[in-house]
Amino acid sequence: MTEEDILKVATAFVEARLKAETLDRFPGELPATLDQAYQVQEKVLELDGRSIAGWKVAGVHPDLQEKLGATRIVGPTFAENLHRLPEGGLAEVMVYDGGFAALEAEFVAVFAQDLEPGEEGFSDAVILAALEGIHAGSEVASSPLPSLNAIGPVAVVSDHGNNAGAVIGPVIEGWETLKFEDMTSRMLVEGTLAGEGSAAKPAGGPLESIRQLAGNLKARGRKIQKGDIVLTGMTTGIHEVTPGARARAEFAGAAPFDIAVTAARPR
Repeated sequence: MTEEDILKVATAFVEARLKAETLDRFPGELPATLDQAYQVQEKVLELDGRSIAGWKVAGVHPDLQEKLGATRIVGPTFAENLHRLPEGGLAEVMVYDGGFAALEAEFVAVFAQDLEPGEEGFSDAVILAALEGIHAGSEVASSPLPSLNAIGPVAVVSDHGNNAGAVIGPVIEGWETLKFEDMTSRMLVEGTLAGEGSAAKPAGGPLESIRQLAGNLKARGRKIQKGDIVLTGMTTGIHEVTPGARARAEFAGAAPFDIAVTAARPR
């Protein structure tokens, strides 16, 4: 991709989100590699200008991992799209009406200090020492392009990582010593169980997601900072929704929380 190609794609996604308008196709040349897709994402961040409050991490389908050279992809989460529910309750979130929209039950890491590599890099001990806690949470995944997820990881990375927000629920009781398989989760949509899982669902668990995010950001001249949140990967599935939907997330060791889905408005 040329600089002109990168600017064209980034501008289209930023403007579509700004105007809350949908796109009927990928807006330009599709990146051939994840490196090119992250160049688009960096241009998106430059053009968008909003304050980054954290990051989302998502798994790459096993069939694509060798081709893309990665098992995770990442994207930004903006401060204005965070919803904090430390005691549970209700969050009203916005998605792009007519685009792609889904909710995902995820464990959310909240950082008490900047994450810096130790002598052994981003080891479990280094990550755990930097954490404030691991919380119940949900990613609000949404894009103005309905086919974004179907196109694949390079498209997802190009459009803000397919992220439109995050819900940070209560801290998980005893998170410091729990085994990932014991950190269970479930999500209900319109009162019906949509999926069940645990923190062990993402390969290697939340700490591996954080480790790969940290490495990705380091290569881009960035880092996980004090106060940042990290959505560590879906645990119960990708639950597609439309404006007007209601959902409930339930995590062992934390109060449940509810989500009301609304349509994004022009900023």
